[in-house]
Amino acid sequence: MKLAIFDMDGTLMPIDVGVVWVDFLAQKSGADLSEELALSKRYLEDYRCGRFQVEPFMRFHMGLLARFSRQNIERLRERFVEEIIRPNVTSAAKNLVQSMRLSNYTLLMATGTQAFISEPVAELFGIEHLLATRPEQSPSGEFNGKFYGGFCYGEHKIERLKEFCEKHAIPLEDLSDSVVYTDSITDLPLLQFVESFHGHVVATNPDPQLKEQAQKSGWAVLKLFDK
Repeated sequence: MKLAIFDMDGTLMPIDVGVVWVDFLAQKSGADLSEELALSKRYLEDYRCGRFQVEPFMRFHMGLLARFSRQNIERLRERFVEEIIRPNVTSAAKNLVQSMRLSNYTLLMATGTQAFISEPVAELFGIEHLLATRPEQSPSGEFNGKFYGGFCYGEHKIERLKEFCEKHAIPLEDLSDSVVYTDSITDLPLLQFVESFHGHVVATNPDPQLKEQAQKSGWAVLKLFDK
C-alpha cells in the first residue's frame, strides 16, 4: 500500500487553522476569550522563534473546547468551516490531493492541529485518514479538556505513522512507494524517516529552512499558493 501523507497548515491550507479557530471563537462565540486570544498569539510567536512546546499548546486547545457545551461548539465549528475553511481551500491543493487519489495512493493527513477542527478539513479534501491528537469526552459526550492518542507534531508524527501502519498491517518497507508533502522544517524527522525507507519528499510551499534542506537533499519543491 502506497501512502500520500499531507501536512495541513501551510501545506494544504494557506492559513494556520488552529490560530484562526481561536480568533473565530473570540469574535463569534460571545464568550470573553481575551486571555485565550493572548495565549494563542504567544504560542504562535513561540513557534516562530523555535520555543514551541506541544504539550501546553495542546492542553490549551483542549481546555478551550471544554469552555463550551458540545452542542454549542459543534454549531460554532459548522460556521467556522463554512465561513473560514471552505473559502480557503484552493483548487491547486484540491487538485493535488485528487491526483494522488487517482494514482491509487492511500491518503493521510498528519497534523499538529487537534482533531476536532482538522477533521472537517480532511473531509473537505476527501482524505480518509487523519493522524491528530483527539479531544477526550466525558460519559455524557461533553469535552472534558483532556486528550488522547498522543501528539502529532515534529518527531511524534513518526510514532503516529508507525501506529497507523501497524493498525492497517502495512509493512514499513511500503514507505518506499510513499510520499510526504509538508511546508515546515518541524516535519524534518518524519521526512527523514520516510526517506530512510526510500520514500519521497515534496517540500510544499516550504519555509526558508525546509527550502534550504530540500536543496541539500535533492527533494522536490512544489508551490501551491502564497502564504
